[in-house]
Amino acid sequence: LKNDWKDAVLIRLCECWKNTIAENVQSGGKMKISIIVPVYNAQLYIEKCLDSLIAQTYSNIEIICIDGGSEDHSVDILRRYAVKDKRIIVIQKCNEGVSLSRNCGLSKAIGDYVMFVDADDWIDEHSCEKAMKEIKKTDADVVMWSYVREFADSSQPKKIFEETYFCYDEEQVRQKLHRRFIGLLKEELKYVENADALCPVWGKLYKRQLLQDHQISFIDIREIGTYEDGMFNLETFYYAKKVTYMQEYFYHYRKNNVSSITSQYKEGLFTQWLRLFNRMELYISEKKLPDEYRVALNNRICLSVLGQGLNLLESREGFWEKYHKLKEIIRCPRYREAYKQFSLKYFSVHWKLFYGFAKYGITIGVYALLICVKKLIG
Repeated sequence: LKNDWKDAVLIRLCECWKNTIAENVQSGGKMKISIIVPVYNAQLYIEKCLDSLIAQTYSNIEIICIDGGSEDHSVDILRRYAVKDKRIIVIQKCNEGVSLSRNCGLSKAIGDYVMFVDADDWIDEHSCEKAMKEIKKTDADVVMWSYVREFADSSQPKKIFEETYFCYDEEQVRQKLHRRFIGLLKEELKYVENADALCPVWGKLYKRQLLQDHQISFIDIREIGTYEDGMFNLETFYYAKKVTYMQEYFYHYRKNNVSSITSQYKEGLFTQWLRLFNRMELYISEKKLPDEYRVALNNRICLSVLGQGLNLLESREGFWEKYHKLKEIIRCPRYREAYKQFSLKYFSVHWKLFYGFAKYGITIGVYALLICVKKLIG
């Protein structure tokens, strides 16, 4: 019996070995990329997204689509595509937000590298191939690239950095990138509109082993409101040994999706962001990070008045309700404390005026300029 058992085990091992060899031959021995796509009511856009993924010139990919309880025909479209392309995996779960959908995708991923694509966006067909060439050249833990903002009637490339290329080692990643996920410092405040251009998880390729080794995952968006991408990257870039950047515009970020989570009023955002700031403060303490991180966090708190204000304008409440809520935010002790050290000298004139009103608690001035900003950004 023992010999029979050993023979059965050996036969099974040989079969597994043969299957592995066959898979490697079929994929050309290439490393696999897991592309994670969270989906929620995306029937108008998901086909363009999936078409861009299955058309990748780098073929050794798996496309993990996590539907978070869509109420439209998104699931039907996903299933139809899964029949057409066996690399597509469809997972259905209840609606718990994008963070937990991505975590679900990470738990199912088997690729050597991981990429995130939102269901209403798309990527160029050479994205995976060129990113993997960079991996082969540098053995980076993270490869990044730029993106194009896709409006209804125009496309606008967005540069994340002035450099066209860089490859940073561990020390440079800490000095030049990691702190940016907490907030801006000094001259960086000149370009406040780029405060979180580095933050999205899309437009990046991650070594999955790095994420696994340090148990990196997304914080539930229902706890912190937004910036789940930034917190994911804050942890990832802390451990990354090498990061490269290519000024290539592979990712296409749709800006005309009115149903996007970024364009909806978030009722509890004020409280959620206070939780986010508390998490950042705790992180700085636990990691024993330099004092500049605390200054950067205070700057983030001060700058967040813009996001808080624009969110309020999306509310259906009347002027006075919005005004009083904005006043409550500006007069909040956490904000007042942050504004004590907040310098206006790096800002252009219009931002100096806006944040000057916020710094000195002039709510009506902040409100008036918020209306102007909303009209400018459409």
